[in-house]
Amino acid sequence: MTSSVMQVFASYLHLIAVAIYLGGSITMEFVLGPAQKYIPPAQAQIVGQKSADRFLLLVWGSLALFPISGMLLFFSLGDQHMVSKGHFFNTSYGQTLSTMMFLWAVLVVNGLVITFVLRPKLTSKLSGDLGMPSAGDKIKLLESTATWITRITRIDLAIALVIVLLGASLSYGNGIL
Repeated sequence: MTSSVMQVFASYLHLIAVAIYLGGSITMEFVLGPAQKYIPPAQAQIVGQKSADRFLLLVWGSLALFPISGMLLFFSLGDQHMVSKGHFFNTSYGQTLSTMMFLWAVLVVNGLVITFVLRPKLTSKLSGDLGMPSAGDKIKLLESTATWITRITRIDLAIALVIVLLGASLSYGNGIL
């Protein structure tokens, strides 16, 4: 592929990943979350679980696509010569790109925590042999876990918005850091 075709392809993939991640996060936070308050709790839990299951597939796909499309974009722009220079990470471009990569890593870590630590706690069922105090403790744990997931997803949304702004500063300049 020629450099310009690769640049268009990489840009397209990158923007699709951004649109899926950011658009999905905004939809989950500002549309689905508030709408769940108007349906019975048992149904809200099912809707939340099923929509989160599907959204997690999109999130992980987007998080995987970011570095792939970003590398393709970086190399298609012909910026790789800047890395070979020892002062790349001292430039505004290099610092902005490094910050974006660090924030992407934070999104990945948060995603791992939500996917493999917090979500399994939410999907566990109340055991039938638990007494009333244990069931109450289990409900408190589930509420606490749901609260932590909400906090982390809101933090992720803010981080994603910062990454988009940093990316725009790279696209239309040399970065802002």
